[in-house]
Amino acid sequence: MQEVAVDDPIQRLRAENREELNAFRKKDRESLFKQRRLKLFEVEALAANISAEQFKKLVLQLKQKKSSIEVLRGVKNNCCTPIRTETFFKIDGAFNALIRILIGNDAAMQLEAAACLTNLACGSHKASKRIIKGAGPYLISFIGSGSHYLQDQSAWAAGNLANDCSECFSLLKAQGLIPTLFSAIKSSSMEVIKSTVYALQACTKYGDPDLRSLIEHENLKDLLNLVQQKDIDKHTLSSTAFILSNIYYLRASQNCGISNTEAEIILNCLCDSISNYGIEISIALPLVRCLGFMSIEDQVCHFLSENVNFHSIVVQVFNCESYSLKVELLWVLTNIADSYEILTFLKHTVVM
Repeated sequence: MQEVAVDDPIQRLRAENREELNAFRKKDRESLFKQRRLKLFEVEALAANISAEQFKKLVLQLKQKKSSIEVLRGVKNNCCTPIRTETFFKIDGAFNALIRILIGNDAAMQLEAAACLTNLACGSHKASKRIIKGAGPYLISFIGSGSHYLQDQSAWAAGNLANDCSECFSLLKAQGLIPTLFSAIKSSSMEVIKSTVYALQACTKYGDPDLRSLIEHENLKDLLNLVQQKDIDKHTLSSTAFILSNIYYLRASQNCGISNTEAEIILNCLCDSISNYGIEISIALPLVRCLGFMSIEDQVCHFLSENVNFHSIVVQVFNCESYSLKVELLWVLTNIADSYEILTFLKHTVVM
């Protein structure tokens, strides 16, 4: 079975809604990012609102051999804007001093340095590339073997860097980020898992076909296990669902094969999310999209056409107000129709 042709009406409808969806996802990411920064970066310290000259003096103090943690925090809390980031990198030796602290023996200073890099990664593309080339290998190493606090912060920094552009992601991929993130997803710390999920979502959004060779079956299993956890929070569930939709896009495009067991997990997760949150677009949409990619397999279409939970979801989605979600579901139904399972499906439900 082939995916829907480019000139198909459903694909045109999906294209019309892509801009709306991207705006929603951007708003959701920004709200999560702000929420996260409040937790990690002690944003209350930003209230000081120091001048440009005061910031330069702090950065110069950072270059001293025995710079204090207060100085490092001052730099960290005031380097979040593109202008301040540019100022930081213009000061000769500042970045090298920060790297020296990052790889030093003081755990508290290391954590602050990683947080500083996380904020600097919110600056320009040029700054992101410089951070990746100078600090990327260290951050990746800390994700794999640091304390939970340092793992958490380093994964968040890597996510910011990967979010910059596909070029930055490719640089991080070459440094070994992907296997390290999939190792960290097994962490016993939920905070590490949340940051790792954030980074993985950034890494998988570009549709890089090379990722297929880097993602083992066990990695996919770990993600599927994560979405089934009862205590997973809403943001992490949404981000993990988007990661899965990105991965299933790669699997479908490369004819890797998808099992009914995987489809059942996604379907059950969708049912549970609707039960817990109602039709929450940030969760339901990527999960329905997963089913869209999965339904290029005939056996998955047969499974969905006979599954009462899927019938119930179809009715609920077509009675909700989300136009984008309906478009995604129409894609699944088109694949079912294309597999000649639509008659079985129509025996069990009425599409409104």
